[in-house]
Amino acid sequence: MKAESAASGLRSILVATAIAGVFGYAIQLLAPRMLQDGSSYVAFSVFWSALYLGVSAMSGVQQEVARAAHPASGEPPTAVLRTFTLWAGLVVVCVSVIVAVWFGGALLQAGVPSVAAIFSVGLVGYLANAVLSGVLYGLRLWTPVAALIVIDVVIRAALTITGFAAQLPTAVLALFVAIPFGASFGIVWLWVRRRVIGAFRLDVSLSRLSAHVVGTVGAAAASGVMITGLPMLIGVIAADEPAAVTGALILAITLTRAPIVIPVIALQSFLISAVFRGGRVLPGRLMRILGLALVAVAALAALGWLIAPPLITWVSGGRFSVDGWMAATIVASAGLVAAMCVTGPALIAARRHLANAVGWGVAAAATILALAVPGDIELRVGTALLVAPLIGLLLQAGALLRRAGDPVAANPPGPVG
Repeated sequence: MKAESAASGLRSILVATAIAGVFGYAIQLLAPRMLQDGSSYVAFSVFWSALYLGVSAMSGVQQEVARAAHPASGEPPTAVLRTFTLWAGLVVVCVSVIVAVWFGGALLQAGVPSVAAIFSVGLVGYLANAVLSGVLYGLRLWTPVAALIVIDVVIRAALTITGFAAQLPTAVLALFVAIPFGASFGIVWLWVRRRVIGAFRLDVSLSRLSAHVVGTVGAAAASGVMITGLPMLIGVIAADEPAAVTGALILAITLTRAPIVIPVIALQSFLISAVFRGGRVLPGRLMRILGLALVAVAALAALGWLIAPPLITWVSGGRFSVDGWMAATIVASAGLVAAMCVTGPALIAARRHLANAVGWGVAAAATILALAVPGDIELRVGTALLVAPLIGLLLQAGALLRRAGDPVAANPPGPVG
């Protein structure tokens, strides 16, 4: 299986992301209509958000493996990545148990063992998926990457929508959401394993890979707080609010942000492995990109003000409604987060993991702080959505501009077995 061109890769990933977006959107559109009531929708959305917060965190594994993996055809395979994956899987299971013990009741109406098992199935499956994706990105094998994306979401849509129709308990629906990560990995691994084993090398040792992953996972977890984790945070912080209020906010955030943020998130590893590889970022280009992004944000926010409120009401069958200003705020915040999903990979490609983590970490902390302050829930959410990503974007862009034009490393290390 030969490496594919960057143009071919971009097409493959964009098409796969579009297909995944359609199926993922179908789940989110049908959930508020097909689940029994507003409370059931909130419960399902909070679990989905919690699981995908973990998934977002582990996307940092994919980003670092994509950066570290390089073609090395014909050399004997080594155990670095396998050893890392086994230890990381053990950590993921331990984290799943801790989450189940501390927060299980708030995230899923099931016993601690069930919550721990479901989270473990989902997160360990995604870990395997992320490691394989990272290697495929490093080898520039875009078609299998696209297949992973599509197979995962198609299986999930088939299972969950069937579960909606059968009015299955939330715990069963949660398992249906978790299973496809591992299933898609297994299918694609059977396809590519003979062409991947021995075909790559990492440019870091096991200890350095682990250290870098801590940085990328920390940054990805912080980004997850601001993206996939928001419904969970709202559900926990606004637990005393009526389901009509929290459900409306969660649905609006889910439906209006996804078309803007999800495609950029899906392209982060592509940006690292194809666009920013080599680590040089030209200041003029960066400023033009950010300027265009801000113009697009303003235009999309105006469009969101007009279109989103009637869309939310229609999608929910009249259960939920949202004001125009809140819809515009949600859309604008999505644009700012999407911009961070470009500056972040640029920093990772330049091995500036700390600067990337600081930008996301400060923004995530600002998000949580704004939501935790007492007051009107819509005002708190609006402040968290706009102020936090703006701060993070300024920090990341500033870090890039200070070191713009520098190479990835003055003396990059050679491949490490």
